[in-house]
Amino acid sequence: MLSGAIFESYITTLFLGVFLAVGMTSLLYWVNDRTVSPFIVRHRKGIIRLAALVYLAVLYEIQAMQYRLDPQMSVFGWHWAFLNLMLVSLYVIIVDMGDWFTATLQGICCGIYLWFYADPFSPVVIVTFVIWLAVLTGLYLTRERLMNSRLASYVGMLILGLSGIIGIYVSRPRTFDAWWWVRELTSFVILGIAVTEYRRTIQQTDAKTAELQSVAAYQRLAHSDVFTDDPRMLTQMFTSARANREPLAVVTLDVDHFSAFNQRYGYLAGNIALVDVADVLQETLTQGNVNARLFRSEGEEFSIGIAGETAEQVAETVKTCLERIHQKQFAVGGEPVVLTASAGIAMLEQADETIDDVYKRADDQLQLSKKYGRNKVSGSGVPETIAVAAPKPLAFFEQEIIDGTPAGNTKWGAELLLRAKNPRNQQWELPERFDISVEQQISFITEVLIRDRALKRMTINLTLAQFSNSNTANSLAGFTTAAYGPETLIIEITTVPDLSTIRRVTALYRSAGVKIYIDDVGSDNSYELVRNILPYIDGVKFAIQNLRPKEADERIQERIAFWAEIAENAGIDFILEGVETNEDMAFAQGLGVSHYQGFYFGKPVLPGRDDD
Repeated sequence: MLSGAIFESYITTLFLGVFLAVGMTSLLYWVNDRTVSPFIVRHRKGIIRLAALVYLAVLYEIQAMQYRLDPQMSVFGWHWAFLNLMLVSLYVIIVDMGDWFTATLQGICCGIYLWFYADPFSPVVIVTFVIWLAVLTGLYLTRERLMNSRLASYVGMLILGLSGIIGIYVSRPRTFDAWWWVRELTSFVILGIAVTEYRRTIQQTDAKTAELQSVAAYQRLAHSDVFTDDPRMLTQMFTSARANREPLAVVTLDVDHFSAFNQRYGYLAGNIALVDVADVLQETLTQGNVNARLFRSEGEEFSIGIAGETAEQVAETVKTCLERIHQKQFAVGGEPVVLTASAGIAMLEQADETIDDVYKRADDQLQLSKKYGRNKVSGSGVPETIAVAAPKPLAFFEQEIIDGTPAGNTKWGAELLLRAKNPRNQQWELPERFDISVEQQISFITEVLIRDRALKRMTINLTLAQFSNSNTANSLAGFTTAAYGPETLIIEITTVPDLSTIRRVTALYRSAGVKIYIDDVGSDNSYELVRNILPYIDGVKFAIQNLRPKEADERIQERIAFWAEIAENAGIDFILEGVETNEDMAFAQGLGVSHYQGFYFGKPVLPGRDDD
């Protein structure tokens, strides 16, 4: 009868413990990473700490009931089940949340708990408690590694569990009970696996959801109920332009050979590509500062209404849109794909009675562009049907990063800088866009590795959107760990991401040993922006050239000294960029700065060549 009661207690409390642990993990994850509620965002840490303390108080009260009912824990399993819940929750708070203050509060609470319930309160209890605190400290100091390695995570959780379980075991004298240890350890292992795998699942799900949101948004945009509004919007623009005697252009734009694209890659890939096309168009119109409305008509066709621009201005804008589409590398199934589009333009005329009159002429011009070979624009403002220029050739140039610590300056690594070749004068210059696909990035890095086999470390620049994209992170991580990949790859970003993004993405990069640097600290990126993410990055770069036109040398040197100290205290790399003079070098060496980059050491060059 007794064994049956023990087994029933074990199973019941084990399942209850798993449900409570997963629920608490979900709450903490939601508060710390998911919610966008302004109130919760402002009070995130306070809410987590309050929830953790309330949670502990409930567990302690249940354990107090356990002691009153069954002091030797011979039958009921409440005590060990909720001890495990406390330990697993502590692990999640200190490792996933990175909140040392909250973990310290919980450590103090655990000490108070032992003070009241240990019988007797002996030196052995004190020693076990100190060991347990040391384990907590070790978990906090190694949390980045624990987050990036499943095996390390399990080992860390097991060590915490053993230290906590032993601490409770020695708090009250009892005879050795093998069953007590079996149920304690097996339940903790099961609970730890459940919580760890659940955390990984929701993180992977969030990453996948982010990738699919743009597709879902596009599919919603393509729904007929939504597109019934398009004619009304264009009609409103038409009516307003006629009433105010203002120019209005209607542009019809069609992605070339898109049926063949769908047949080869599938309709889902086609939808993703159309989302990217829409993004390119909207970004181009926004950057052009034109009064424009973008609609998707049907299939692969888009319509654009542009108000207040001359025919020539509209033609130039449309030509830029087609060039941007041609320049973008669309990632499909792991390979870069080039798309082109054709366009037709029609301007509002006095004889037009409805928007359909303008639209029909634009569509006629679109058909003319297709007739003459596609990737062309025809219509108002265009002297004749013109082809869009092919993308300029792109390549990575190297600018050396110097290690000044040994005698004489030696090459530590290089920053890879994107350049485009102007077909008119064959000169390399800054490209119009830097957000090339990850497939292009990998292709260009591979070319650098072939041409400069001595290069050990390289840094590349990503936009915030690229850095935050899980596909980009997984592709670069896989490339880095491959036998043909770089020895050390460093990602530079100039826009500081939010905390939840950098937690999610750095786990992907660091699993492959990819390092993360924040560029332009002290100029574009202030300490207030960077300080919260210092535990998640590997270095910072200070660009002197950003400050030279507007700051005195003394002020620049103050900022350099400040950021060099911040990097040293955080245990991360510091690179001084934009070094041009002997004075720059002398000052930096006086601070103990060891890594430099700038024209003082040489201009960017094509790998394996001195100039081009």
